[in-house]
Amino acid sequence: MTRFLRTFLIGLGCFLLSPARAQVAPPVTVDLVPWADSIQYITKLAHGGDGRLFAASQGGSIYIITDSMTVLPTPFLNIYWLVYFSGEQGLIGLTFDPDFAQNGHFYVNYTQPYTAGHNTIISRFTVSAEDPNVADPASEVVLMTIPQLGIEHKGGGLDFGPDGYLYISLGDGGPQNDPDNRAQELDTPLGKLLRIDVHADGTWSAPPDNPFVDAGGDTLPEIYAYGLRNPFGMSVDQQTGDVWMCDVGFWHYDEVDLVPADTSGLNFGWRCYEAFEPFNTDSCPDTSLMAPPLATHANYLIGGNTCALIGGRVYRGTRYPRLYGRYFYTDHCSGQIWTIHPDGNGGWVQESVKPSGTYGNATIAQDSAGELFLANQTTKRVYRIVDHCPMPAPVLTGDASALYCTPADSIAWFRDGELLTGVTGPELTNPEDGNYWVVADMGGGCIFTTDTLQVIHTGTQAPHKPGLMVYPNPARDRVTVDLNGRSAGPCSLELLDLLGRSVRQWPCGQGRNRELDVKGIQPGRYVLRLRYDEGSVAAPLNLVP
Repeated sequence: MTRFLRTFLIGLGCFLLSPARAQVAPPVTVDLVPWADSIQYITKLAHGGDGRLFAASQGGSIYIITDSMTVLPTPFLNIYWLVYFSGEQGLIGLTFDPDFAQNGHFYVNYTQPYTAGHNTIISRFTVSAEDPNVADPASEVVLMTIPQLGIEHKGGGLDFGPDGYLYISLGDGGPQNDPDNRAQELDTPLGKLLRIDVHADGTWSAPPDNPFVDAGGDTLPEIYAYGLRNPFGMSVDQQTGDVWMCDVGFWHYDEVDLVPADTSGLNFGWRCYEAFEPFNTDSCPDTSLMAPPLATHANYLIGGNTCALIGGRVYRGTRYPRLYGRYFYTDHCSGQIWTIHPDGNGGWVQESVKPSGTYGNATIAQDSAGELFLANQTTKRVYRIVDHCPMPAPVLTGDASALYCTPADSIAWFRDGELLTGVTGPELTNPEDGNYWVVADMGGGCIFTTDTLQVIHTGTQAPHKPGLMVYPNPARDRVTVDLNGRSAGPCSLELLDLLGRSVRQWPCGQGRNRELDVKGIQPGRYVLRLRYDEGSVAAPLNLVP
């Protein structure tokens, strides 16, 4: 906001916003809001581009969640006879075709029974022609059959990138220690991130820009990255194309790995290394040829706080602007939730946004609007991830004779760092020269500090008018602005985003109130600014879907 609220010239007085002290918001923390109940052994959540959320159950079923606490009783898909459900095996991957609305295709990763060969199967199913809430179990088209020798480390990540290709994350297949060094060998898909181009007939090919597409010999052209142990959680950021993975370690460290868009062929080190720690370096390449993890977490067994990291999505929704661009991931045992986001200087910031939780977290996924959900196997619930402090930050505005703060549960005014005792309301009349800010308690432990306004009187103060009033707030299609007599002279209204960019403008018109049509404007947080002959005032406006 500081880009556009720099200077107000009001009446015969001068009113400056100091850039030296920026608005301070409370640390980002999140809450889990129950969204669906009684779904057993959830392994993955996915969306098909509409309002539904799909929950995969490890035993071989997929259920549809249509709204909060509304789970359709009939499974979307039930293939229990194809699936071997035990330990880390079962139906463990789910994603939907980018053209799902037209072709009805979706993709699964499951483990076969021993009697059928005990393979990992990557296959495609299609929605039935009669009912959009039921898939046809006879429509299976098998894309890949991957032999499995052990009972562990199956991976399970499936996701389409913005490039239209299907990404598949596979573990080393077990047993412990990867004795056959499969994660480092390029003639097996185990321990790899694969990237394939799926064709309409269910066949596939390796994209021409895959790193090993021209390697020849036994090297698999579908390999995109390697050196993975058990990347159960993998996702592609639909805005950037970056691939995020949480890879579960052996005894000491779990790690978060990042494959930036247009960067392929990375070797993340397993079994040579477990995170940064040497594990079995026999016949391993030099460490300079390996990609380091973006973040690591120590296991409980060595005094850490995790047992199995679970990925994970970058938040691209609109309801909670403070969460935007953060990668969210969790831990199966502690239930903690962390985020990673750019620090603005080429590095990364890792933060704990929920320091404790319930054992059994299994996945974090997004719906078609980019909002995040978490599934827990212990509670058999799906939860919506929400910002604990989602309210618009308070805004400090004013004119030559008064300052105004948008409403809060309680307000403390400061001038030049000193608390103004006895002033607890949203208005401060007749301010003296100085630097003013407000500490506002918005409820729920959400304490915000506003930007600083510098007051410098250069002449006689103009008559006081209260701050800009906008209602309803939050709003959807229309809002009303109380002009309070400011439309007598030249007057205009402008909606700005939080970077100070103009989104829409309106003339003030006649009368005290002005109704504005905000239909079609993307949901999010904005500032509505009123310019009039005596200066300028502004108020926050939150637009919701």
